Amino acid sequence: MSNIDFFIKNGNVVVGENSKVDGLSVIITNYKKNEPYIIIGSNCMINGSVTIYNQGAKVKIGDRVFIGPNTDLMCNDSITIESDVMLSWGITMIDTDAHSLNWEDRKNDVIDWIKGENFKNWNVVKSKPIVIQSKSWIGFKSIILKGVTVSSGTIVGAGSVVTRNTEKYTVVAGNPAKCIKKTH
Repeated sequence: MSNIDFFIKNGNVVVGENSKVDGLSVIITNYKKNEPYIIIGSNCMINGSVTIYNQGAKVKIGDRVFIGPNTDLMCNDSITIESDVMLSWGITMIDTDAHSLNWEDRKNDVIDWIKGENFKNWNVVKSKPIVIQSKSWIGFKSIILKGVTVSSGTIVGAGSVVTRNTEKYTVVAGNPAKCIKKTH
């Protein structure tokens, strides 16, 4: 049984009709059986990996979504990808800083990880939801950071780092990503 089949069987991943997920790898720390952490709509093709850091985290993917290979979704709060979105390959989305910005709070991170993933103290780490609205296209090797909403119809240029919300129907590119033109 593959990794994804295990989590589907245990009720942690819900897959809609006619969706292909055999290219998806899932890591869920401290998972509970029959708790849906990842919900995938219909007619999707999902590759890459999803990491769920805590039991309250959720990844929701709408209908007709493509997620390319080597794309990593790392979720401590929530990542929502609405319908009709394309994510190219090699994209990183992370809704958390993953570590406290205060050294005193993060000094034991490595020691805690050696004990096991469940020992990480997430209470000192900032997280904010990511939302990718419908009709958006994220170019390869782009990074979407915590708290960002990529508005409907946005195109994110390859290799961009999106650190703030975008406007509808625009092309954004760069590090940090800025609007370079409107498409409507």
